[in-house]
Amino acid sequence: MTKKSKKNKKNKKSRKRFWPVILICLIFAGLFAFAGAYINNYPLSKDIKLVATRPKALKAKKTLSQKDIWGYPFAKCYTKQIKYLSGQRYGKTDICRRTYPKKSYFHDGWDFGWSEVGNKAAVLAVHPGTVKKIGYCTGLGYYVWVVSSDGYVEIYQEGFASRSDITVKAGQKVKLGDKLGRLTASHLHLGVTKTSSDYITKHGQPYKNYATDNGTWLNPMTLIQNSLKKQQETKEYNEKVASYNAKAASYNSTLASKKAKLKSEESKHLYHYVKNFIK
Repeated sequence: MTKKSKKNKKNKKSRKRFWPVILICLIFAGLFAFAGAYINNYPLSKDIKLVATRPKALKAKKTLSQKDIWGYPFAKCYTKQIKYLSGQRYGKTDICRRTYPKKSYFHDGWDFGWSEVGNKAAVLAVHPGTVKKIGYCTGLGYYVWVVSSDGYVEIYQEGFASRSDITVKAGQKVKLGDKLGRLTASHLHLGVTKTSSDYITKHGQPYKNYATDNGTWLNPMTLIQNSLKKQQETKEYNEKVASYNAKAASYNSTLASKKAKLKSEESKHLYHYVKNFIK
């Protein structure tokens, strides 16, 4: 046999081996093409629109920082509309506060009378902080001096007839609404300032510049009412977020379940289709 004859014989054998491979590939290609067409016509394909939808992202709730957390010093202030007299309010009043070295009509805090908030009513912390000192001095009477970590200072004065009417101790941490004592004098004077070298006297009492409108003292009612408004807005927002998140979580759960079901059903039908096709 010549070399040419041997080569032709070898090529014929190679072609014989090649065609079965081509045929098998064509069979499987056709199989998957028909399977794909079958699946596309499968009834669960109606859920494709839902399955293709993305899960809903959950929203985060809002939180307030300490500087935004303020409240009234008496529970009745939340439920009773009180008309405070000029002399009770912060700022310029119609009552002379000091005559020396010159007359001053500036009121450095806010007065809450027992006839308005209730005699022996619980005195509540208006802002989170730590009790710095409990003391007594002329003009303030017995007082509770609280310093907050965000730089604010709160002085509760003139409202306690005796030391026993104060229930907190120096060094004690208080939260908004914690009881400090009970109102046994005619009124509680609430003063608020910021920590600085000018808010205390050289004797360590929290009342320097008490009759001077030099920016040392702040309006307690403005801080409280602005905070309550912000707290209410935050509460309402978080309620809406909670409602949205509950619905979104339910939607996401349904979506995940349908996706899993669709995947499972399609896998089963593909298996049976291929099995029947091969038979």
